[in-house]
Amino acid sequence: MSASASGSAAGAEERGNRDEDLLRRVLEAEADRIEPGPDALPGIQRRILAGDRGGARRWWPGPRWSAPRGARGRWGGWSPLAAGAVTVATLSVAAVLVGLVGTVVPTPSDRAEPPPGAVGVERSANGSPAPDGIQPGPTPPGDAVTPSVGTGTGTPAPGTTAGSAGLPVYYLGGDPGRPRLYREYHRLWLHDGSSRDRVTAALRNLLDGPVGMDPDYRNPWPEGTDLRTVTVRDGIATVDLAGAARNEVSAPVARLAVQQLVWTVTAVPGVSGLRLRLDGAPVDRLWGRVDTSGVLRRAPAMEVLAPVWLISPQHGDEVGGSFEVHVAGILAEATAQLRIQEGTRTVREQVVTLSVAGPAQGEARVAVALPPGRYTLTAYAISLADGTEQFLDDHTVTVR
Repeated sequence: MSASASGSAAGAEERGNRDEDLLRRVLEAEADRIEPGPDALPGIQRRILAGDRGGARRWWPGPRWSAPRGARGRWGGWSPLAAGAVTVATLSVAAVLVGLVGTVVPTPSDRAEPPPGAVGVERSANGSPAPDGIQPGPTPPGDAVTPSVGTGTGTPAPGTTAGSAGLPVYYLGGDPGRPRLYREYHRLWLHDGSSRDRVTAALRNLLDGPVGMDPDYRNPWPEGTDLRTVTVRDGIATVDLAGAARNEVSAPVARLAVQQLVWTVTAVPGVSGLRLRLDGAPVDRLWGRVDTSGVLRRAPAMEVLAPVWLISPQHGDEVGGSFEVHVAGILAEATAQLRIQEGTRTVREQVVTLSVAGPAQGEARVAVALPPGRYTLTAYAISLADGTEQFLDDHTVTVR
């Protein structure tokens, strides 16, 4: 090798070492300067969904940065190796963040008392609890629908006692061929307030009738399904049902029926999973449609929950002249719609911006003031493809 070639190689190696050291110092310096805020992830998510790829706006939640003094060289202020390495490192960090945005899916909070305006109060015909001390859920006679009485404020109605609690109960709704889960809060009587007691109350309520307080919410479990026993151990509830061995439903409905049980049971604090038994025996495959072996867990929210929820007021609630409408949704554009009608007359229609875009579930609260009357509240989304109304969820309420 000639002296000149040897010198060139040594020079290239020296420049490579300098670039490597420079890159290390740049990245260490920037790592020390980045301080993501608590709302950084939603901000990144919104920018990604909005199509922001940089341009005149920065997507990084931290401070704008520039190269340290002495880091600039040839090729646009950087040597090719350092510039390429910084680009690769930056894209790698971006890829990690985008991956997090796509996989972090917060589930809606349902492990506490219901939010204001989200409590339905179940009563028997004579206003007293059921003989076993657990108040049954709504069971409309024939085709008639008798919504349960609600307070509209989240406070117990007159006559309730400390032995009752607002428990989340999930139902199927939406497209019959591709149903999703919707949630109602039912105020139910309890014996001792234990996890087992709460699971028992919620499931008996769920299985009591074919629909929820909202007649659009349905229970796909076969008529006559009965809750035999419930045990809770180490955070896992074992639920034994009778009368549910056969059910002629589609695979999507069967899967959502299982998730209906899972989401209702695991809404109880301290319960994270469900084991299903039929007539005292484990069941590996329910109705020949869905795997139910082992411990069943909640499926991802975006796969099973309705894209739009009208959380409160609930169907049948009675509210004051000024109240809040609570809307939730899993929508890519984080934009829902709210319509209020009195009969066929629309009295209010507005855009509702949710707190976060999908795949997380965003929420929003809208202050409403109405004169006395009977109103239908509808939350929905507008298709970006053709402008049609989608995912409608409506509740009828009385303003006193």
